[in-house]
Amino acid sequence: MASSSSTDVGEEATCPICREYLTDPVTLDCGHNFCRDCIVKYCDTWEPMQVGDLECPVCKARMQRGSFRPNWQLANIVEKIKLLSPNKGDLCKGHKEKLHLFCKEDEELVCFVCERSPEHKSHIVVLKEEAAQEYKILFPLQTIICRHLEHLRKEREKILAYEANMGKESNNLFKLTETERQNTLERFKQLHQFLEEEEKRLLNEIEEMEKEITRRREEQLARLSEKLSSLERSIREMEEKSQQPASELLQDVRSTLQRCQLRETFKNPMDFLSKLKRRISNFHVKHPILYFGMKEIKDALSFGRHPQKANVTLDPDTAHPRLILSEDRKSVRYGAKLQDLPDNPERFSDVPCVLGCEGFTAGRHFWEVTMESGGWWALGVARKSVRRKGNLTSFWSRLVMHASLTDLGSEGGIWAVKKSGGEYFAFTSPDSSPLSLSEEPKRIRVTLDYEVGRVSFSDADSGDELHTFSGASFSRETLLPFFYLGGNKTHLSIS
Repeated sequence: MASSSSTDVGEEATCPICREYLTDPVTLDCGHNFCRDCIVKYCDTWEPMQVGDLECPVCKARMQRGSFRPNWQLANIVEKIKLLSPNKGDLCKGHKEKLHLFCKEDEELVCFVCERSPEHKSHIVVLKEEAAQEYKILFPLQTIICRHLEHLRKEREKILAYEANMGKESNNLFKLTETERQNTLERFKQLHQFLEEEEKRLLNEIEEMEKEITRRREEQLARLSEKLSSLERSIREMEEKSQQPASELLQDVRSTLQRCQLRETFKNPMDFLSKLKRRISNFHVKHPILYFGMKEIKDALSFGRHPQKANVTLDPDTAHPRLILSEDRKSVRYGAKLQDLPDNPERFSDVPCVLGCEGFTAGRHFWEVTMESGGWWALGVARKSVRRKGNLTSFWSRLVMHASLTDLGSEGGIWAVKKSGGEYFAFTSPDSSPLSLSEEPKRIRVTLDYEVGRVSFSDADSGDELHTFSGASFSRETLLPFFYLGGNKTHLSIS
């Protein structure tokens, strides 16, 4: 009965035209009440469109324009009803009752009728004021929302910074490509007749790099823009949510928090720039033809555009007695016992090393080595005159430890990289240089450019550069592939 009575009073205080509470109510001769503005607009609309007398919008009784009377008593009643009545947002959508209760299981506001329904009958239901107080003490919702809001704002600032840096770094890359373009054109002015095809090929490669920069930049900017738009929407939602009263704040609170908590961690979109920058910076390394004199260019061209794959086999006469070679001499492993082998002058007697049979005195060559197993090894090239016997305690310790490598670098006649204790190093002088690798290589390519004095190492699968020795002096001496194995189960194979 209380519900029906409150509904009837609400209807009496509502304008039949706008369906809102009466504003400046007036009464017609038939007894029906309307907002003054609503009935005036009704009359203004009727006259040009209808034939005959005006009719009451409710009962269709005849009425005269301006015949309605102010109803001050009803106006006072409406104001009191407004103060006592709940907001529309506080009413149950299904039962039109006020939402006095909060269901803890479903985390939503319910009315007294909902509480007795099968959906909530077995649930724990409390007064909404009590629930709001519990959330403030045990689950500080406003604090959580503010914390998420702060995180979202920081993420937005990070993306904005990425956008700014993206343009700056892209321009720097364009400057690098432009520098390479100018260097290329300058050198080709002296060589056009002889190198016309090479000039076109290299310029096309630079243009492809620029296209890739543009393409990758646009892709990343598009992703950043999409992410930023999503963040802006989330921030607006959280800002609006943080300003709501408790009754509205508790509505749909679970899904609101889940949308924030399930957001993916944003990954750094700048990673591709470093790879492109390294590729551009290594342009002259990839194309040394631009940096030789005319005679050297002609000589280099005679060796072909790409380094030749060398058919490397292991020399059993140089192998330390601990090392066991395969029948095809393409692989070597560290043995548990010393073999009974003749102590010929070529053999390493103190350090478990072996050299390749094939020697190089000119040209560009490469071979690949697969690390089958083991964590202690070194590989590269060595002078044919590298020391193989005598007191090599210092030699041994520098292979195993991370100390000075003077005896093993260019002065000792070895250019190599090694894996020791799970870390990678280059045989530099006076101290070894640690290598920073994105992933552990399974196969390593060794590339020798004899005329230029360069030995480079790269991941044969990904193409990433590991280390390069430049400006080496080989003294016109024969260079041989070099291998060192330490520890049981170490196994290398050549391809």
